[in-house]
Amino acid sequence: MLKKTGYILILLVFGLSSVALALDDKILPPENEDAKNKVIEFINNHQIESDSCYYDLYSTVYKWIGTKYRYSGTGGKNGFDCSGFAKMVYKTVFNQELNGSSAEIFRNTKALDANQLEIGDLVFFKIRGGKISHVGIYLGNNKFAHAAVKGGVRIDSLDFPYYKRTFYKGGRL
Repeated sequence: MLKKTGYILILLVFGLSSVALALDDKILPPENEDAKNKVIEFINNHQIESDSCYYDLYSTVYKWIGTKYRYSGTGGKNGFDCSGFAKMVYKTVFNQELNGSSAEIFRNTKALDANQLEIGDLVFFKIRGGKISHVGIYLGNNKFAHAAVKGGVRIDSLDFPYYKRTFYKGGRL
């Protein structure tokens, strides 16, 4: 039994090392150690293969966590707005172009109720004046990634009262 446990531990450590190396080479900058550890933990907890689009989705999102919000921002040091972040993620991960504002993006999707959401779907919110004015990317377990005015690129829960109140629909391309 002890010998079997030792083999499992070696395989686990080797597996984590492989994921860490892949993240270093492929996606995350080395100075983002906390984000890298969160990605590794998530990937291992959900048994996501490194060739899975979910692997690229989570890695891409975590790479940009904390990037400041900037109205009309499309990325880099200048920051993102919500649609700029969604566009970058969809282009990077799914090789799909999104165009326009959050409302325009919504018009090009199949509308979904919250209980129909799948990982990678878009989530839309009516925050200003009863019109769609915010978009994020669904990550599963009622979590979504987005570029928020307060906090920049971050992950929040659809269960949070503010987002529960302003959530409109999901969308799938």
